[in-house]
Amino acid sequence: MHLASLVLSAIVLCAAATTAAFGEESSGKDVPKPKNEAPQPQHLLGDWGGFRSGLHDDGIDLSAAYTGQGAYNVSGGMDTGAAYAQQLQLGVDIDWKKLAGLNGFSTHAVFINRAGNNVSTDYVGDNLIQAQSIYGGAGDVLVHLVDVYGDLKLAKGRIDIAAGRLPVGEDYATSPLYCQFLNTAVCGYPNAIAAKAGFSTFPNSTWGARVRVATAKHLYVQAGAYEVRPRAGGRSGFDWGWSGTTGTYYPVEVGYEPVFGPNMLEGHYKAGFAHDTSDYPDLYRDQNGDPFAATGLPQLQHGGRDSTYVLADQMIVRNAAGPERGLIVTGGYVWSDKATSQLSRFFFLGLTDKGFLASRPDDVLGIVFAKESISGSVTATQQIQATMNQPLLMDAPGVQSEETVIEAHYDWAAHPGLTLTPDIQYIMHPGGAETYPDAVVIGAQLAADF
Repeated sequence: MHLASLVLSAIVLCAAATTAAFGEESSGKDVPKPKNEAPQPQHLLGDWGGFRSGLHDDGIDLSAAYTGQGAYNVSGGMDTGAAYAQQLQLGVDIDWKKLAGLNGFSTHAVFINRAGNNVSTDYVGDNLIQAQSIYGGAGDVLVHLVDVYGDLKLAKGRIDIAAGRLPVGEDYATSPLYCQFLNTAVCGYPNAIAAKAGFSTFPNSTWGARVRVATAKHLYVQAGAYEVRPRAGGRSGFDWGWSGTTGTYYPVEVGYEPVFGPNMLEGHYKAGFAHDTSDYPDLYRDQNGDPFAATGLPQLQHGGRDSTYVLADQMIVRNAAGPERGLIVTGGYVWSDKATSQLSRFFFLGLTDKGFLASRPDDVLGIVFAKESISGSVTATQQIQATMNQPLLMDAPGVQSEETVIEAHYDWAAHPGLTLTPDIQYIMHPGGAETYPDAVVIGAQLAADF
């Protein structure tokens, strides 16, 4: 059923998008990919002696990058201590128009290797968020497949269709601004969204398809259908079977990307909704509607789970020409069903300022405040379990209510393709509980694009 549902959904979405797009007149110009685009990377090793540009002329783009994150828990949490995590990433993008004359078609694949330790679980006592964004998710295998998919652009770029092994977070609820921060409260995606089983995130993917249509100037809509398989592609990412699939995840996102004034102040505004058809247990009630922690009866099952988000960023001062080169305000809010979601509310607000020093046009200063609220259903269940000396739901370190993270960083562009980022984080109520004192984590990131 899950395979048929996914395939049928993709076909319907493609047909609907194509009909809508061809019903309008083409502008005659290619439409940029309607989402925040990260600037093209500078390469530490340049053109690889002409090898890179030669492949590019044939339609093949190779990328290689290394990221290392060190973190030290200075105070609070469980104990003081340091950890280091690292990631090696390899990617290949193929333009099949150049390679074989297939107009508008390209393929993309990314592979990673991860290794290291996690300061959040080892020293902070936090099982909700991580101070090192690259820890985990394929850290115990030599090569892990992140994604491999095809992308087809039609109607002069107004329609963009992707299908294959895709993380939902490849296209939804994301921005290149978020992973300027190290903490997973916002890095990649707002944590309350990424915590959902159906919202597959880097470096894990499932079978999926999405269609994005530029419906009008500065406006786009995208919808998709993705396999919900909690173990995703397994430890290696190459487990492409369907065993363990629980349902289908249907996200929809509408975006508005205006540019204001003569200084070209860019904005990105997004609203999204997702429905997961999987069955999820009620986090408080049993099959009779009573607290399952007290009765010991099986939990009430819900058919499906919904979540909604609103995200925005707006440049308010431009420092220089180019994407993200200015002072940008960013923020968002996430809502999830409290009956079935551990994290029911999430809010963040931040500032990033790139190029605020004219002599350092690629340096970035950033600060973010993020707060996530634990579902009242989870808190009520844990309170009952605590009084009965039972293990707490979600393997919590204590009765959970909320967690807040404040993070500040400075990206120092040391050399083209090489960035050093000192970082400090203040984590209030690690793990969403009051078991451990507030923690201060200092760290640094080394990012090299070869």
